[in-house]
Amino acid sequence: MASKYSISRRSFLKAVGAGSAAVAAAGVLTACGGSSSSTAPSAASTAAPATTELAAEQVLNLIYTDLALIDVNDVRNSNEFEVLTAVQEGLFRTFTDENGVDVVENAGCESYDVSDDGLTYTFHLREGMVWSDDQPVTAQNYVDSWLRLVNPDLAFSYAFLAYGIVGAEDYCENGGKLEDVAVELVDDLTFKVTLTTPDPAFIKKVGMVCFYPVRKDLIDAAEAAGGNWTNDYTLHVYNGPFYISDRVLENNMTLKKNEKYWNADEVTLTQINLRVVDETSTQAQLMESQQIDVLKLTDFEYVDRWQNKVADGTFQYFGKDEPSVNYLVLNQHTEDGATGGPSGVMLNPKCRKAIALAFDREEFNAMFKEGLVTTAYGVIPYGITVGEQEFRAANPEPYADEDTSSDTIKALFEEGMAEAGVAGTASDVTLTVISYGATTEKTSQLEWFKQQLEGNLGVKVQIDTYPDSSTFVAARNAQQYDFYLQGWNGDYNDPMTFFELWVTGNGYAKFMGGYSNPEYDEMIEKAGASQDDAERMELFGKAEKLLLDEGGLVPLYYDNSQIYVQGYVSGLSMPMFGSDFEFSRVKILAH
Repeated sequence: MASKYSISRRSFLKAVGAGSAAVAAAGVLTACGGSSSSTAPSAASTAAPATTELAAEQVLNLIYTDLALIDVNDVRNSNEFEVLTAVQEGLFRTFTDENGVDVVENAGCESYDVSDDGLTYTFHLREGMVWSDDQPVTAQNYVDSWLRLVNPDLAFSYAFLAYGIVGAEDYCENGGKLEDVAVELVDDLTFKVTLTTPDPAFIKKVGMVCFYPVRKDLIDAAEAAGGNWTNDYTLHVYNGPFYISDRVLENNMTLKKNEKYWNADEVTLTQINLRVVDETSTQAQLMESQQIDVLKLTDFEYVDRWQNKVADGTFQYFGKDEPSVNYLVLNQHTEDGATGGPSGVMLNPKCRKAIALAFDREEFNAMFKEGLVTTAYGVIPYGITVGEQEFRAANPEPYADEDTSSDTIKALFEEGMAEAGVAGTASDVTLTVISYGATTEKTSQLEWFKQQLEGNLGVKVQIDTYPDSSTFVAARNAQQYDFYLQGWNGDYNDPMTFFELWVTGNGYAKFMGGYSNPEYDEMIEKAGASQDDAERMELFGKAEKLLLDEGGLVPLYYDNSQIYVQGYVSGLSMPMFGSDFEFSRVKILAH
């Protein structure tokens, strides 16, 4: 007999244990794709609200990074996840309980069935859901979305998450037929999908924003009229707790309560104001003057400064452990004539590994993160599990015991130079680092990278800072870099959410430096198909060692965000995966 599930109010994912800190400096994919773990505040971290009386005005004020897109299938970055989770509704919605543990509740999905062989999932949608234009939310909207996600002409970055569906990868990558993709409409409120092999992480994946329903009729109309479906909010309709009512690009966005939302009675906020504020010092001033209500710190000097505000209940403090790694992307691209960056050495694994070993991670932590993050000598953050076992407990970090003496890494680098056909010594090589937005924090970090590489490895470093994200992206896509800083937040609780990024041809591979190794690809493919946790753990451990032994990336630190919330804000969830924040049950208390 097939199993039936309704996951309302049950614990779905566990909060991770050790973590590290907030976003990185240069890459626009920082904190990409997903979000973070959360830990409930201890008694010392936050004071109990002085009242439960609601304020007359139910408005939440936040800072954000402006969105490059609002197309759910094309979602990439944490800021997009945050807004799209607020204005759209998928199969499930994630909250955190009083202990900070993720609780996934049925949202668009009322229940689902799984066949005895674990291959077929049948989803039963909630009756009576409508879009903001009064059209019903139907199973066809989900079928259209999932088939659109794997459309090869659209090349969506998260398409690979659907590759476990029969026919999906063949259609997206190999010229297969759309009709062979096993996503099928059953009736107006029911659709089913069939997998190639059982996938214990499948439900975790399909709760993500990229699997949310879409209105194909509106997409087709917008494209026919030459409209910007990707980022023009006026072309979209919404089925979530809020909708986008106003927007000024690179400045602000307003979300208002969606009275047509199926669970509108549980939504107390009437409006969310989002504004772009780049400088950390300005963000802090706005928090202190109650002009913003939630702040995720990237400048940790305020942790000490605000202790008294936490003690007296002005602020609530949350230490938020995140399944996130921040790292340097190294240019290894060879497609379309690319040669691995301006320096000429990045295609050699010995040169890359020498660069990776040239950084004093503990110093970075102390200088820029007040020692509040966890230094990273591997790829997988603490707390990520394979089955019931933590990955890091079973696999020591590969870079933890490497010889990082200057003589050793210089010799390794120059050996790689010779193999790459680059004459001279390390001092004859110039590495180019790119970034955008010359904030004080970014500038200081870039100068630190320069000092570390020049002092410990002997190379020269050129810093190219671009005025905005669009010019940065153009330079990145034109391969005008040797390295840049970026972060990745896991999408679901499994090492695969990290390791698949460096698989050849993955949708995100172009943002990860273009690392490619058939041996690595084979290990990850086997781990993805295995139902044996011990075998998966062994394969993942070997894959991490290979990836770092070849200098596929330069891990720096695992995240732990320091989040401050005004004392009058109640009901804010901070899920481990998905959006950084869940706003639909927030209440503003009288103050």
